[in-house]
Amino acid sequence: MREIPIIITGGGSVGLTLAAELGWRRISCFVAEKSSVLNSHPRANAVANRTMEYYRRWGIDKAITNAGVPPDHLADYYWVSSLHGRELHRISLPPYKKIKEVHDTSGYVKEEHTWSPYLKTITGQNEVERVLLDYVQTLEDVDFRFNYELIDHEQDDKGVICELKDLNTNETTEMRCEYLLACDGGRSQVREKLGIKLSGRANLARFVSIYFKAPHFMECHKFGAANIYFPLHKNYAGFILNWDSGTTFTYHLMLQDQQEWDAVDPVAAIEAVLGTSTPIEIISTQPWTAHALVADQYHKDRIFLVGDAAHLFTPTGGFGMNTGVSDAIDLAWKVQAMLEGWGGNKLLERYSSERHPVGVRNTAEAADCFDRLNSVMKYGDELDEEGSKGRAFREKLGVELKEQEKLISSSGTLLGYRYEGSPIVIPDGTEEPADDPRTYVSIARPGHRAPHIWLEEGVSLFDKLGPGFNLLIFGVMEASIGPIHEAAKNIGLPLDIIQINDPYAITLYENKYVIIRPDLMVAWRSNSFPETPTDILNILRGEKTD
Repeated sequence: MREIPIIITGGGSVGLTLAAELGWRRISCFVAEKSSVLNSHPRANAVANRTMEYYRRWGIDKAITNAGVPPDHLADYYWVSSLHGRELHRISLPPYKKIKEVHDTSGYVKEEHTWSPYLKTITGQNEVERVLLDYVQTLEDVDFRFNYELIDHEQDDKGVICELKDLNTNETTEMRCEYLLACDGGRSQVREKLGIKLSGRANLARFVSIYFKAPHFMECHKFGAANIYFPLHKNYAGFILNWDSGTTFTYHLMLQDQQEWDAVDPVAAIEAVLGTSTPIEIISTQPWTAHALVADQYHKDRIFLVGDAAHLFTPTGGFGMNTGVSDAIDLAWKVQAMLEGWGGNKLLERYSSERHPVGVRNTAEAADCFDRLNSVMKYGDELDEEGSKGRAFREKLGVELKEQEKLISSSGTLLGYRYEGSPIVIPDGTEEPADDPRTYVSIARPGHRAPHIWLEEGVSLFDKLGPGFNLLIFGVMEASIGPIHEAAKNIGLPLDIIQINDPYAITLYENKYVIIRPDLMVAWRSNSFPETPTDILNILRGEKTD
């Protein structure tokens, strides 16, 4: 029986991310993906700034940016009655390449650029997965297999025996791993066998996703180029995502009650929202259903749920794939710690206790974004009505649409999650900031994301951090690092020491000494070293000693 530390079932965006992170950390893993190729149909369209911060560590961030909407393309978003009707609301952001040239420091555009090296990167999930696969296939420690399916699994106190089927030959084989990581999607067979239930709101709406090319699309309407168009008229309700400079799109059309997705004529649906005929090539169509569901628990013994296996989203806000990526990053270093022997006896339990509340938070926020959008997709021809009555109606509607800008500007959700009360974070007694979906607070408070800062042109603080724990020392070193360095060495905990002299960074991080976890979250900060640093490090590695 072949033995390997990790088996990952499911090779979509989250499974690939998990494999990439483990491979980057030199942890051997086997990935079983039952499909023969990657899904070429784009689903998610926005790679979050937080996700790009992780991908930056592997050097694939530029490839993902270049695979999507050109970075000099206007980042506009239109709410319209239809593409042959009226503009009802618009957000106009500067192109990513131009955002540093923005001189208006009011509003969230300029401020948001200081929060991360990235804004949302508009690249299709299919393109993201292609870049991830290319990277994964360069990693010696990752064995990625298409046409492999997990048939069954049984676990004991030492590991998990997995029965796998090679769909090319129909042969089955058994492999033993120490941990099984389930990235097998919303209909997760692993979750079902474990008997883990989902809680939340199911079946918010049904959609058909139409992926198409239309070379003259932009000539068929009077609106400018955009990343997303939201047609609100009930006959065309949904959203249209742009994948390039205006020729390739996905139209997510909301289905009516009792309407079946395969009964929709995709060309007719596109021409209906455009209000005219134009050459259209349908690439593919797929159905999907919007949910806001979270698994009641994220792991059982040596088996862990990651990504859609753990939570199901509506895509409004762009949180689903990105939440799954952060799941993967959180779990990877914890698994590494256990395999290498420096993880504590309670460390793996903290995956669920940290990530489950984030899953609940993010699915609820996505559902709220959907509810707000859905509430203005019930109107008909009154959206285009002439005269004072029509103008008054649209003015009132505009107030509602203004509140929906968190659909687009959502860094508060994407960067502002925190592990409040986590047993492997050491609180410092400071007050928790408000959790606002739109506005992120740059704060180095334990349990929060380590704030980004440019140390020099093109060099982020993140670029200085190693893959393990990082002790940042701000300003002049006033105490010996010998004891904490020796304590880390004695328990095998990887700890890099980094001195930062940037004045703004010193102000931002507020304390002279800060420990950042392998997932770029702040674990501890203080103006003095502890007398017994082993006690601090034991907490951070999940070792419960009482």
